[in-house]
Formats: sequence, C-alpha cells, structure tokens
Amino acid sequence: MESTKMAFIVDADDETFDAYVKEGLPVVTYEHEGGGMGPPMNAGALDHVDVHDVIGFIGDDHRFKTTAWDEAFTKELATHGMVYGNDLIRSDIPTEIFIRSSIVKALGWFCLPGAKHLYLDNTWATLGRGADTLVYRDDIVIQHEHPAAGTGVMDEGYARVNHPSMYRHDGTLFNEWVASGQAEIDVDKVRKVVEE
Repeated sequence: MESTKMAFIVDADDETFDAYVKEGLPVVTYEHEGGGMGPPMNAGALDHVDVHDVIGFIGDDHRFKTTAWDEAFTKELATHGMVYGNDLIRSDIPTEIFIRSSIVKALGWFCLPGAKHLYLDNTWATLGRGADTLVYRDDIVIQHEHPAAGTGVMDEGYARVNHPSMYRHDGTLFNEWVASGQAEIDVDKVRKVVEE
C-alpha cells in the first residue's frame, strides 16, 4: 500500500545501521543487555504505541516473499487484532507478527515481560488464540531463514540466544505466566480491546 508508513527499531550496535540511514529508512535504536531482543522490543513498542496503529516484529532473518503483504495484513487487522504470515517452518506459532497498538497499550507490553528472546511467539499465540483474534495467512510468505530449517548458518548470535540457559530462563517465565493465571487475565484484556 502506498499509504503504509513504517518505523524500524534496531539494536544500537547493529552493524548495518548506517546502511538503513543511507536508504532513508526511519530507524530508532535501543540498547539491550544479555543478548535478548525482548526488553528493547518492549521499550520501542511502548515508546511508539501512541504514534503507530500497528506494532510488529520481523527478525533480521525473515525475508518477505509476497508482495502487497502490508495491504493484506491491514485488512485482517481491521477486524482482528493479530496477524502473521507463513515463515515456511512453523504455522503453529508466529515467528513474525503484527498487532494492533491498542492491544499493546492495554497489556502494557509487546513481549512477555522479563523474557529475553525465546517464547515470545508462544506468548503471542496464547494471547491471540485465547482471544480468538489471531489470523494466520498461509498465502503471505515471510521466510524465516533459520539454521533449524537449513536456510541459515549457525553463528555466535544464534548459539547465544538458543543456549539451554536461555530456554530455561524464558521457558520458566512463560510457564509461570500461564500457570499463575496471568495469561488468562491478559487474554481477557486482548479480547476486550478487539470487541470494542
């Protein structure tokens, strides 16, 4: 869509930051600690929740393969609160996602608070399916070029964020969020926003 305007949040130490600026992309940087994207994504989302209608996540290893994806997603978000495309690896969880800003505002967060890198997609799936507002578009391909699929190369960055200690940390937070009943409280917040 010609009317689609985007702002990009990137790591402050992103090696390609200058290239983004040279291309004229509107970029904002955030510092992060511990090699995780959760905290800076939350900070960026909350800083922009009143500026943009949609908050989304696309990893640096995602590649858009379908044209007019923004138009298709905008139409879905007019009646639903969350939408994701086909990453060619998993259809059950959104490894990339677009969410109405009003939902992020109601929750007070975009990523599961405290989570560093993993189980973010599980959290979005739990919220969206619980509130019956998550749409999966199989026809919109946003390929996840990841080592697990044989389309990415395992490097220090992947090894760091997929370390067993990261799974334990973020997995524990996710399981506690569900077991404590907070997940259902948050699902209800999402449901109320979508029903308004």
